[in-house]
Amino acid sequence: MPELAEVAYYCSRWNPGCGERILEARLNGRIRCFRNTEPTRLAALLEGNRMIDSRTHGKRILFRFDKRLWLSIHLGMTGSLSIRASKANLKKHDHIVLNTSIGWLVYNDPRQFGVIESFEADQLPEFWQNLPPEPISKTFDLRYFRRLARRGSRKPLKSYLLDQTRFPGVGNWMADEILWQSRIRPQRAVDSLDDEETRKLFQSVKRVSRIAMERIAPDYSDPPKTWLFHRRWRTGELCPKTGDLLKREKIGGKTTCWSEYWQR
Repeated sequence: MPELAEVAYYCSRWNPGCGERILEARLNGRIRCFRNTEPTRLAALLEGNRMIDSRTHGKRILFRFDKRLWLSIHLGMTGSLSIRASKANLKKHDHIVLNTSIGWLVYNDPRQFGVIESFEADQLPEFWQNLPPEPISKTFDLRYFRRLARRGSRKPLKSYLLDQTRFPGVGNWMADEILWQSRIRPQRAVDSLDDEETRKLFQSVKRVSRIAMERIAPDYSDPPKTWLFHRRWRTGELCPKTGDLLKREKIGGKTTCWSEYWQR
């Protein structure tokens, strides 16, 4: 599933369409991605409208149009955004297709776990105004992080980091990376952390989020070669720090990769 930086990258794929008028809108109303949105009405609202700008928050993308229209997209597991040069390049799972003078703005989602919503409002939709701070924001500081930790529970840290109400944009690979870089085991309970561990975990959340945005968001480049990221996907890989065999297990229903000797 696309995470913080991958979502920012996919959002940018539609950004050349800012200022462009939608000449034709084709929406596949048979898919399950549409929530609280009637596809036929949305298509009518999009046609003749002009995209003004875009923004992301965690795993969410929001496009603003000039006639009181906002289009919100969550990519789910397999969603992606792109611009296709011509109608001939459209594919089977293209569920939103917006024709402009620069090409077709396309939302593609083979498994249909994404979410498409629209809002008709003059201002930023209230739902978006009330979203929690992202790890990359200035509001997400050590004091805020300590408050989150105090409201934690006995749940494993891996599951805690995946809570989108606390860590918007952090997904499976980022959570593994954050814990590996802070040298804390993913099975540890939130309330088991001492003050120093809490500080190190906070620093790791900020560092991984910042570097991911710097490296991945612009052009989908890989994170640094020294990161766990490059070793976590396959069984039998070794820890970049200790050379021991990496562990793989389910924690909170998610496949988790960690190092027994590197993480405490």
